[in-house]
Amino acid sequence: MIKFGFICTFADDCLYIKHHEGNITLLILVYIDDIAIAGPDGCHIISFKSFLDKDFEITDLGKLKHMLGVLVTRDRPRHFIYLNQSAYIQHTIACFGLKNSTPVSTPLAVKHDLILSQLLTTKAEKRAFKDYTGDIHYLSLVGSLLFATQTRPDIQFAVGLVV
Repeated sequence: MIKFGFICTFADDCLYIKHHEGNITLLILVYIDDIAIAGPDGCHIISFKSFLDKDFEITDLGKLKHMLGVLVTRDRPRHFIYLNQSAYIQHTIACFGLKNSTPVSTPLAVKHDLILSQLLTTKAEKRAFKDYTGDIHYLSLVGSLLFATQTRPDIQFAVGLVV
Protein backbone atom coordinates (compact mmCIF):
# COMPACT_ATOMS: atom_id res chain seq x y z
CA MET A 1 0.00 0.00 0.00
CA ILE A 2 2.86 2.34 0.84
CA LYS A 3 4.47 1.48 -2.54
CA PHE A 4 1.34 2.84 -4.28
CA GLY A 5 1.42 6.06 -2.22
CA PHE A 6 -1.09 5.28 0.52
CA ILE A 7 -0.93 6.39 4.13
CA CYS A 8 -2.25 4.14 6.89
CA THR A 9 -4.76 5.98 9.10
CA PHE A 10 -4.36 6.44 12.83
CA ALA A 11 -8.00 5.51 13.44
CA ASP A 12 -7.83 2.08 11.81
CA ASP A 13 -4.82 0.00 10.75
CA CYS A 14 -6.93 -1.50 7.96
CA LEU A 15 -7.83 1.84 6.34
CA TYR A 16 -5.47 3.43 3.82
CA ILE A 17 -5.89 6.81 2.17
CA LYS A 18 -4.24 8.21 -0.93
CA HIS A 19 -4.08 11.96 -1.48
CA HIS A 20 -3.27 13.94 -4.59
CA GLU A 21 -2.90 17.72 -4.48
CA GLY A 22 -4.59 17.88 -1.08
CA ASN A 23 -7.61 15.82 -2.12
CA ILE A 24 -8.48 12.24 -1.24
CA THR A 25 -8.29 10.12 -4.38
CA LEU A 26 -8.77 6.66 -2.88
CA LEU A 27 -9.87 4.99 0.34
CA ILE A 28 -8.90 1.35 0.72
CA LEU A 29 -10.18 -0.89 3.50
CA VAL A 30 -8.17 -4.11 3.79
CA TYR A 31 -8.98 -7.11 5.94
CA ILE A 32 -6.81 -10.17 5.23
CA ASP A 33 -7.81 -10.91 1.62
CA ASP A 34 -10.89 -8.71 1.38
CA ILE A 35 -10.53 -5.19 0.01
CA ALA A 36 -13.10 -2.42 -0.39
CA ILE A 37 -12.12 0.47 -2.65
CA ALA A 38 -13.80 3.87 -2.72
CA GLY A 39 -12.97 7.11 -4.42
CA PRO A 40 -14.49 10.08 -6.20
CA ASP A 41 -12.99 9.10 -9.58
CA GLY A 42 -13.32 5.72 -11.28
CA CYS A 43 -9.95 6.19 -13.03
CA HIS A 44 -8.07 5.96 -9.74
CA ILE A 45 -9.99 2.84 -8.78
CA ILE A 46 -9.21 1.14 -12.11
CA SER A 47 -5.56 2.14 -11.82
CA PHE A 48 -5.31 0.70 -8.33
CA LYS A 49 -6.93 -2.57 -9.40
CA SER A 50 -4.43 -2.84 -12.29
CA PHE A 51 -1.59 -2.17 -9.85
CA LEU A 52 -2.79 -4.98 -7.58
CA ASP A 53 -3.36 -7.36 -10.49
CA LYS A 54 0.33 -7.12 -11.45
CA ASP A 55 1.46 -8.73 -8.18
CA PHE A 56 -1.59 -10.64 -6.99
CA GLU A 57 -4.35 -12.77 -8.41
CA ILE A 58 -7.47 -10.70 -7.74
CA THR A 59 -11.17 -11.29 -8.16
CA ASP A 60 -13.22 -8.17 -8.82
CA LEU A 61 -16.70 -8.70 -7.39
CA GLY A 62 -17.96 -5.36 -8.67
CA LYS A 63 -19.79 -2.88 -6.50
CA LEU A 64 -19.52 -3.55 -2.79
CA LYS A 65 -22.55 -5.44 -1.49
CA HIS A 66 -21.18 -7.38 1.51
CA MET A 67 -18.00 -7.20 3.51
CA LEU A 68 -17.25 -9.07 6.71
CA GLY A 69 -20.89 -9.78 7.48
CA VAL A 70 -22.03 -6.24 6.74
CA LEU A 71 -24.59 -5.59 4.00
CA VAL A 72 -23.78 -2.36 2.15
CA THR A 73 -26.58 -0.52 0.36
CA ARG A 74 -26.07 2.74 -1.49
CA ASP A 75 -28.60 5.45 -2.26
CA ARG A 76 -26.68 7.43 -4.86
CA PRO A 77 -29.24 10.22 -5.43
CA ARG A 78 -29.25 11.06 -1.71
CA HIS A 79 -25.52 10.30 -1.26
CA PHE A 80 -26.23 7.81 1.54
CA ILE A 81 -24.55 4.54 2.38
CA TYR A 82 -26.39 2.12 4.68
CA LEU A 83 -24.65 -0.60 6.66
CA ASN A 84 -26.74 -3.48 7.93
CA GLN A 85 -25.78 -6.51 9.99
CA SER A 86 -29.22 -8.09 10.36
CA ALA A 87 -28.15 -11.37 8.77
CA TYR A 88 -25.05 -11.52 10.97
CA ILE A 89 -27.11 -10.75 14.08
CA GLN A 90 -29.73 -13.39 13.22
CA HIS A 91 -26.94 -15.92 12.61
CA THR A 92 -25.35 -15.02 15.96
CA ILE A 93 -28.69 -15.39 17.75
CA ALA A 94 -29.13 -18.85 16.20
CA CYS A 95 -25.53 -19.93 16.96
CA PHE A 96 -25.91 -19.12 20.64
CA GLY A 97 -29.35 -20.72 20.90
CA LEU A 98 -31.11 -17.46 21.69
CA LYS A 99 -33.90 -17.60 19.09
CA ASN A 100 -36.56 -17.77 21.80
CA SER A 101 -35.21 -14.74 23.67
CA THR A 102 -37.51 -11.81 24.23
CA PRO A 103 -36.40 -8.66 22.37
CA VAL A 104 -36.23 -5.41 24.31
CA SER A 105 -35.95 -1.84 23.07
CA THR A 106 -33.09 -0.99 25.44
CA PRO A 107 -30.82 -3.87 26.44
CA LEU A 108 -29.70 -2.22 29.68
CA ALA A 109 -30.59 0.84 31.70
CA VAL A 110 -28.04 3.56 30.94
CA LYS A 111 -27.10 4.16 34.58
CA HIS A 112 -26.73 0.45 35.34
CA ASP A 113 -23.44 -0.72 36.87
CA LEU A 114 -22.10 -4.20 37.35
CA ILE A 115 -20.57 -4.54 40.79
CA LEU A 116 -18.38 -7.14 42.43
CA SER A 117 -21.18 -8.32 44.71
CA GLN A 118 -22.94 -9.62 41.58
CA LEU A 119 -20.13 -12.09 40.90
CA LEU A 120 -20.93 -15.74 41.26
CA THR A 121 -18.86 -16.94 44.17
CA THR A 122 -20.25 -20.24 45.41
CA LYS A 123 -20.32 -23.51 43.50
CA ALA A 124 -24.11 -23.56 43.81
CA GLU A 125 -24.41 -20.10 42.21
CA LYS A 126 -22.04 -21.08 39.41
CA ARG A 127 -23.93 -24.35 38.81
CA ALA A 128 -27.30 -22.56 38.76
CA PHE A 129 -25.93 -20.00 36.31
CA LYS A 130 -24.51 -22.70 34.04
CA ASP A 131 -27.84 -24.55 34.10
CA TYR A 132 -29.61 -21.31 33.22
CA THR A 133 -27.26 -20.29 30.38
CA GLY A 134 -26.62 -23.73 28.93
CA ASP A 135 -23.45 -23.99 26.87
CA ILE A 136 -23.20 -20.33 25.87
CA HIS A 137 -19.54 -19.37 25.53
CA TYR A 138 -19.42 -15.96 27.16
CA LEU A 139 -16.30 -14.59 25.44
CA SER A 140 -17.50 -15.67 21.99
CA LEU A 141 -20.89 -14.10 22.62
CA VAL A 142 -19.37 -10.82 23.82
CA GLY A 143 -17.01 -10.78 20.82
CA SER A 144 -19.96 -11.28 18.48
CA LEU A 145 -21.82 -8.45 20.19
CA LEU A 146 -18.77 -6.20 19.90
CA PHE A 147 -18.72 -6.82 16.16
CA ALA A 148 -22.44 -5.96 15.94
CA THR A 149 -21.88 -2.57 17.61
CA GLN A 150 -20.52 -1.30 14.27
CA THR A 151 -24.06 -0.84 13.05
CA ARG A 152 -25.89 -0.94 16.39
CA PRO A 153 -24.62 1.96 18.48
CA ASP A 154 -27.67 1.53 20.73
CA ILE A 155 -26.08 -1.57 22.29
CA GLN A 156 -22.57 -0.15 22.75
CA PHE A 157 -23.09 0.84 26.40
CA ALA A 158 -24.43 -2.59 27.40
CA VAL A 159 -21.74 -4.46 25.48
CA GLY A 160 -19.01 -2.22 26.86
CA LEU A 161 -20.22 -2.92 30.36
CA VAL A 162 -19.93 -6.70 30.01
CA VAL A 163 -16.56 -6.72 28.26
